[in-house]
Amino acid sequence: MGNATLARRASEGNSRRASSRNSPSLARRASVLVIAVLILHSLSAIAPAADSALDLFRQRITPILQAKNPSSCSECHLSGVDLKDYIGKTQEETFAALRDAGLVDVKKPAQSKLLAFIARKPAKTSLVSDKVRQQEYDAFKAWIEAASKDPKLAAAKTGDANLGPSVDDEVIRHARKDQVLASFLDNVWSEVGRCAACHSPDRNQKQVKEHGAKVSWIKLRDPQGTLDDLLTTGIIDAEAPEQSLLLMKPTNQVKHGGGVKLVIGDQTYKQFRAFIEDYAASSAGKYKTAKDLPQERVEASAVTDIWFKLEGVPPKFDQQLLQVDLYRWDEKTKNWSQDRWATGDRQVFGKGQLWQQHLSVTAPRNSSRAKEVAEKPTLPAGKYLAKIYIDQAGKLQKDYQAVLGEGDFVGQFEFDSKWPAGYGAMTSVRFPK
Repeated sequence: MGNATLARRASEGNSRRASSRNSPSLARRASVLVIAVLILHSLSAIAPAADSALDLFRQRITPILQAKNPSSCSECHLSGVDLKDYIGKTQEETFAALRDAGLVDVKKPAQSKLLAFIARKPAKTSLVSDKVRQQEYDAFKAWIEAASKDPKLAAAKTGDANLGPSVDDEVIRHARKDQVLASFLDNVWSEVGRCAACHSPDRNQKQVKEHGAKVSWIKLRDPQGTLDDLLTTGIIDAEAPEQSLLLMKPTNQVKHGGGVKLVIGDQTYKQFRAFIEDYAASSAGKYKTAKDLPQERVEASAVTDIWFKLEGVPPKFDQQLLQVDLYRWDEKTKNWSQDRWATGDRQVFGKGQLWQQHLSVTAPRNSSRAKEVAEKPTLPAGKYLAKIYIDQAGKLQKDYQAVLGEGDFVGQFEFDSKWPAGYGAMTSVRFPK
């Protein structure tokens, strides 16, 4: 073998040795790959997959249970229900309870009733509440879909888990914000005309100049906005309902620029206070059963711009609450109506020997006339019977919920009126002797 050949082979050998030092052999590569696969396999056996039901429950559902802030349920409910009510200590008891209650559809998880509950939202929402609701919806949807695929969870037993609201369904419905607004319309908004001269922005420019825009707490054609303003400004005090300025100001218990507009125990005071106390109880979660709920008023009413005056009222009734109930003559039956058609109550002005007040038209709740009262509060012309009651014993001051009855009756009379609207066109009659 020549020197040139020997030199070439020596060079090739050196190159192979240098290459083996700089890169692993195929065997070494295979060994490293095998070790890596074994490590990954062992890790997967220890930690659950990122999208497992248990992992989703721990990472996305449990934080909702531990959150200090109320859930998206508070958008539509003052109290009685919270998303936390549907979460148990373990995912097994949570899933089983929701499934057995019909709130989770194992066959169609995305159509589960609980998801429909979460997705509900009021007409007016905020970006914050929208974000919270979407986060809650996504979390429960992901967990329910994953849990429905798990055979062990599908067979889980409810055990002692008692998930869901702890109050009656009637209480939950009563505390819904749309029902709260309906109560506000019935009890407060229907009588708000008594406050409009000083507190409605279309009529109170003089008061605004003197006291600022804060006096305009009535929002035109916006009862929800009015309720929100009464709450945020503290005019309604949910912690001390009887101390609410909506009651204290018009009764002049707190100095009121408009003087005495309500008397403790009169119809408007009763309605205002009933709403405030009901709101306070609902928002504090005090109602637990249907029996705890307040009774609905048996009568619908709405304030009008029809004024009624009694002249020649004896001075001895000065400052006492006088109530007038009006009954309409029925030509068909030739008798007076069984139910009153209007009412008005206010203190007697003894020095002037008079009493005057704008009337509220009334009708039995859910009657055909009640709808007319709500749509167009007025009185038809004709013959009427007026019954007069006076709180001479001061029982309304002792119990604002008391009702004037036979023991307070002082007289009645018949008269005719066309019932023109406006203070300057009030119907005026003499007090019965």
